[in-house]
Amino acid sequence: MRRWWKRLITYPLLAVAAVLLLVEEALWRLAKVYALLGKLPVFRSLETWIAGLPPYGALALFGVPSIALAPIKLLAFYWLAGGHPVLGVSTIFTAKILGTAFVARLFQLTQPKLLAIGWFAWVYRHVTGVRKAAYDLWRFSAAGRLFFRFREAWKRRRGWFNKRWSAIRQKLSVER
Repeated sequence: MRRWWKRLITYPLLAVAAVLLLVEEALWRLAKVYALLGKLPVFRSLETWIAGLPPYGALALFGVPSIALAPIKLLAFYWLAGGHPVLGVSTIFTAKILGTAFVARLFQLTQPKLLAIGWFAWVYRHVTGVRKAAYDLWRFSAAGRLFFRFREAWKRRRGWFNKRWSAIRQKLSVER
């Protein structure tokens, strides 16, 4: 009976964890957009300043996105309460996307300094351990194996499509 309950609870939680991991991974990859902005002279000097902060200064900097996004989230809830659900929900999603990407870029810039703080390094190791365990659980589940097979087939298919498209383009350019 216990094994049955464990299976009943594990798979839905695994599905939720997979979706959350997928969303967070995608949002953390948006930090590359902020990195591109960092190549502009104005932002380059700001990123240099951020990277040069002492460890606890870098940690304090992580409060800035929370403080900056609080009024935006309150505005979104105001819109939701006022009968504008699309506007409210889209504002919350936009704030989540931009905020997560911004925090990811901050973390990229300050990671060496933050890991110099003992308790932060301990938390980081444990959080990444849990993340890896959840990813491995997902990867070795039936749904995960199916997903990775589909992804590999998609990559092969895309490679086949790119080869055909290149051949067509080359043939068209030769005929001119």
